[in-house]
Amino acid sequence: MDQVVYDQAESFIRPIYDKGNYIIKPDRPLVTLTFAQSLDGMISKTGQQVLISGKESLAMTHRLRTLHEGILIGIGTALTDDPQLNARYVSPHLLMHQPQPIIIDPFLKLSSTCKLIKNYQSNQGRQPWLIASTKGHDQEKKLLLEGLGVKIFLVETDNSRLPLPKVLKLLKDEGLDTIMIEGGSKMIQSCLTGHYFDRLIITIAPMFIGKDGVPAATQLQDIQKLKNVNYVHLGNDIVMSATQ
Repeated sequence: MDQVVYDQAESFIRPIYDKGNYIIKPDRPLVTLTFAQSLDGMISKTGQQVLISGKESLAMTHRLRTLHEGILIGIGTALTDDPQLNARYVSPHLLMHQPQPIIIDPFLKLSSTCKLIKNYQSNQGRQPWLIASTKGHDQEKKLLLEGLGVKIFLVETDNSRLPLPKVLKLLKDEGLDTIMIEGGSKMIQSCLTGHYFDRLIITIAPMFIGKDGVPAATQLQDIQKLKNVNYVHLGNDIVMSATQ
């Protein structure tokens, strides 16, 4: 990508994340919920990675990553996309500002050959963090992943589900004041229904995913109107920024 693309992303993002525009919270990190969706409201196909963002909005997302201390996804997204959870499409001087990669993985299903682990072992990425449940995880798999360099946090729960408030509290206790949540669908639902976000940034691409699409939001019970709404065209995409 060229500098013009990076400058476009910077001009949209920088005013939103000016230090005067948010307050660090005492009990959880400041959360940016961000995802890309099609015109029919889908974020992917079931079990299949779909490239939705154009290069300009992708650069915006990667710039966002450099402004947060951590990036959080669910295990479904990790298994489907095998992401690197780092900032690559940014100006060279920003490459040193890499977020902490974090995956909610109750049963420790993460592949031992995933890109996150390979990057860490080759000194190309930060140490992956996994957040698992004290109930249901495989002790043998835990030892395997730890041997590969993964840091695993166990959260006490009544069942195998990991409540997002507990996860956010853990991350705050670990020193993270700002995080991005990028999906998948269950994570997005939890953030929206529980109001566990401070800033919402949605990329809307000119495409339809159609059959077998995974919707961004299906469980909202009440109308939610957003505040401080801004829009920008980045390439062929429209990007919206808003707060609760």
